[in-house]
Amino acid sequence: MPAMIARLAAALMLSIALPALAAEPTTCAAPADLSATPYAAWTASDGDAAAPGVGTPATLVMTDGTASLSLRIAQAGKYGVAADGKVWIDLVADGKPLTSVDHGHGPDCSGIRKVVWFDLAAGDYELALTKAETVRLLVVKAP
Repeated sequence: MPAMIARLAAALMLSIALPALAAEPTTCAAPADLSATPYAAWTASDGDAAAPGVGTPATLVMTDGTASLSLRIAQAGKYGVAADGKVWIDLVADGKPLTSVDHGHGPDCSGIRKVVWFDLAAGDYELALTKAETVRLLVVKAP
């Protein structure tokens, strides 16, 4: 009986508090058609990495695994920060990180590995990225 209880306790400990790992991207023969999605600009040329804007992709080289950039939101709404790799994404307002409202992935075969969504008022924010060396990102407004 004690051995059975020990096995049950070990199984329960392994099943709690472990975050699910992000799935590896699907291997694709051709890129996804993003033209009818909020991610349509993903295939465009990169914009200014020092000042990312909504709808303009940018590739950032991160110093010591971090980057902090200003982001201006002109119109209130739900916005997503899409990234091509594993990166921690935070938006900061008044020195405090905002709570995200959703997490997900881009369309299969799009090259977008992660999307973090926030409900934002018009205003200025800090886009804080960590735990990566380089990242391509795109800020999008939900339809």
